[in-house]
Amino acid sequence: MSAKPAKGNARSSGYDRNENDWYVEPAWSVEALLRAVTFEGVCWDPACGGGNIPRTLEAHGLVCLATDLVDRGFGHTPVDFLQSDNAVHNIITNPPFDISLEFAQHALKAATRKVAIIQRLAWLEGQKRGEFFRSTPLSRVLVFSRRVSMPPGGTDIPAKGGSTAYAWFVWDHRHTGEPRIEFLP
Repeated sequence: MSAKPAKGNARSSGYDRNENDWYVEPAWSVEALLRAVTFEGVCWDPACGGGNIPRTLEAHGLVCLATDLVDRGFGHTPVDFLQSDNAVHNIITNPPFDISLEFAQHALKAATRKVAIIQRLAWLEGQKRGEFFRSTPLSRVLVFSRRVSMPPGGTDIPAKGGSTAYAWFVWDHRHTGEPRIEFLP
């Protein structure tokens, strides 16, 4: 099975762009987040894909709701996160890249404690996101020292050495002040 690329839209990673922006984060990247950040209460991955984030959270004793807009064989579907009025303690997710800002904005309304979103490090750039970051309780940016490979979901393409820098962006509703930049080993 191969990914359906959007026409003429190959990524710098060498993978063709996935039709639904589904890229699979490795479990070790979720483990790194859990070593750096403590989550209490119920978690929700609203773009659960194949289930790496929920499975890893549950392996650490956390309760995690798993939903997705598209049925990928894991979680409850179809659930349109951006139209949902559900509330939960924490949201931890790898959102579709094209609508990641909208995901973050909605996640901050839906989560009562923390939000963690994995994104390209370059997500720090941009006027719209800059305004967003300044107006939210962004507490930490956890930069991966090791490159993360995120192959397209639903394919048999193996993960290879990553070519893009990634970070977990973490918001905490109790946070005040400037965010900290930290490095994950």
